[in-house]
Amino acid sequence: MKAAVLTGVKKIELQEKDLTPLRPNEVLVKVKAVGVCGSDIAYYQRGQADIPPPIILGHEFTGEVVELGSMAKDLGTVKVGERVVAEPVQACGVCQPCKNASPNLCVKPTVLGVNVDGGFAEYCKVQYNYIHPLPRNVSYEEGAFTEPLACALYGVGKMRIQPGDFCVVVGPGPIGLMMLQYVKASGAGKVALIGTRDYRLKLGGKLGADYLLNTRERGSKYFAENPVEKVKEWSGGGADAVIVATGNIEANELGIAVAGAKSRVVFFGGAGYGPEEQAKINLWQGTLRDMEIHYSWLSPYTFPKAIKAISRGLVKVKPLITHTFNLNKTGEAIETVEQRKGNPLKVQVKP
Repeated sequence: MKAAVLTGVKKIELQEKDLTPLRPNEVLVKVKAVGVCGSDIAYYQRGQADIPPPIILGHEFTGEVVELGSMAKDLGTVKVGERVVAEPVQACGVCQPCKNASPNLCVKPTVLGVNVDGGFAEYCKVQYNYIHPLPRNVSYEEGAFTEPLACALYGVGKMRIQPGDFCVVVGPGPIGLMMLQYVKASGAGKVALIGTRDYRLKLGGKLGADYLLNTRERGSKYFAENPVEKVKEWSGGGADAVIVATGNIEANELGIAVAGAKSRVVFFGGAGYGPEEQAKINLWQGTLRDMEIHYSWLSPYTFPKAIKAISRGLVKVKPLITHTFNLNKTGEAIETVEQRKGNPLKVQVKP
């Protein structure tokens, strides 16, 4: 098969690779569409994922089953020709977190595109119990959003939205724009979308945001000198629930600042990615507001919900696709996101 292989720092080569025999618990998927994730950019920049190169990146993908391992054949739960989406974080099932129904905290997971080869290739091997049927009314391109949406839904669930709540989504990237739609579908009364780029905020307005706020571009009509006071004005004192879909430290601190009494704040993107990067939280102010703070990691048991959300039109993902590349342009696809060429949102590769 042809595969886009990460071989070093900012170096991806199109190579011919032999297809190795399937293990009993694996199926072979012919890849149809792959989304570029922020983690792919990080691995590209440092020249390796969780294992040294060479490795095939890509974990947000859909495809068609073309071969079955012996266990999948015997069980009969998967058929050749089936349209599927792959769940990339494949938990071991035997460690303590797995036994406690927390596969997202598995201590020895197999992760496609991270510690084994992923989807930037013509074919990819997936454990049979980590593929999900793709409804006929969902295209391969739309289905490739399932993984990031599944992660997003896990975070939104921690907001515990009540009918009529004033909610805030910080970070209008692809995940934030999907969150916005699901927050609205979950019963929020009003939703404010906060970001730093007008083109993303404008799309958020089309996708249902009631208020748009730009914290960086002074020339923007959505700019507010004091975003905290603006949210208080819109909400009548502070947001009921907030989710921060970015790793930017200032954005995470802003998420805390705009939250009101009895609020729930979810850190989805985290506060930076290094041990030296820390967000500051005013403990006394949080206490006075009786605030709850949650973290969100991966997508335990949320893939079926994500597929339904796309299939039933609760979350529209087609408007988020801005660029599509062939497999031999995978490096260019990653650089398009890394360097923000042409105002990208979701960039996809189609082998």
